[in-house]
Formats: sequence, structure tokens, C-alpha cells
Amino acid sequence: MTTFALFLRSREVPGGVLCAVAAMAAVAWLGSGEAQPRHAVTAAALAVALGVAVLGHGLGGPDSTLDATAAIRWTPRRALHLAAIAVLAAAVVTAVATAPAGVVLRDAAGFTGLAALAATLFGRRLAWSLPVVTGCVSAGIPAVPEPFALYLLTWAGQPPESVAAGTTAAILAVTGTATYVIRGPRRIS
Repeated sequence: MTTFALFLRSREVPGGVLCAVAAMAAVAWLGSGEAQPRHAVTAAALAVALGVAVLGHGLGGPDSTLDATAAIRWTPRRALHLAAIAVLAAAVVTAVATAPAGVVLRDAAGFTGLAALAATLFGRRLAWSLPVVTGCVSAGIPAVPEPFALYLLTWAGQPPESVAAGTTAAILAVTGTATYVIRGPRRIS
């Protein structure tokens, strides 16, 4: 078996991809519709958050000590893994949802950064936590410009022209990716 296949199996990626694609497609499809574009954006945000949360479980192996002692370069593997999660989530939701592609790409980048940050802070078992909480908050609270802190917290459900949402997603993507690529998932003993 190749090193790449072993890496994917150790991270439980094949099963995660099957579950994530089905869940993202179902949620995005249920929320799509021409009558309510706001609902399509909310459903797309929830679908991306759900998919990234499922795929985020693979951001670490079952034995964090073994990962830490392996004599391989983890940095490119981690970066490629995060990029694959963001691309897969964006591709599936864009194919199914009626939300603008810019919103889906923004959300995929931001939620992937959140999953990476959660894996670094809490470990792979809780990598789902930050994307799911943020996705639910964005879906449950309407996008209102005031107070500004609430506006930033609901970045994933904002309209495509929102500069604050794009900036927040970019900051989350860069911060989460940088911390995960450099430090890796939290070691659980």
C-alpha cells in the first residue's frame, strides 16, 4: 500500500468523505430554492459547516503520540489535507446549492480554518466544535449590522457583498491553517 493510502486510512478519510458528501448535499439541497435567497445562503453555510466538521475528524490520527514521533515532514501533508477539505466542501455545496459561489467559497475557507484551529486547541476529536457552533449561530441569528460583534459572529450567513464577513473568513482561514500546519493537532495523552 502506498504512503498516501496509508495516510488516508489512518485518518479515516474514506468513510468521512462518504458521510460528509451525503450530509452536505442533503442540507444544501433542502435549503435551495429560488424563492428565498437568504435561506439558500443559510443552508449553504450549514452544509459547509457540517461537511467540514465531519472531515475535520481526520485532522489527526488515532494516536497523537505516534504522529508526533513520526520521522516525516508533516507540514505539507497538513496543508494539503486542509486544502482538500475546503475544496471538497466548496465543490459539493456549490454543485447542489443555489447560494452564490462566492459565499460558499468564503464559508469553506473560514470553516476549514475553524476546524484546523479547533484541532490544534482541542484535538481531533473536537475539531467539529468550532465549525458547528459558528454555523448554527450564523443560521439561527439574522444578519443585522448592529451590534458589530454579533455581525462578525454571524459572518457565515452574511450576504456575498459583506466585507466584514469576507475579512473574518480570511482571518479564520489564515490563522487556523497556520496554527495547524505548524503545531499539528493537540496531543491527547
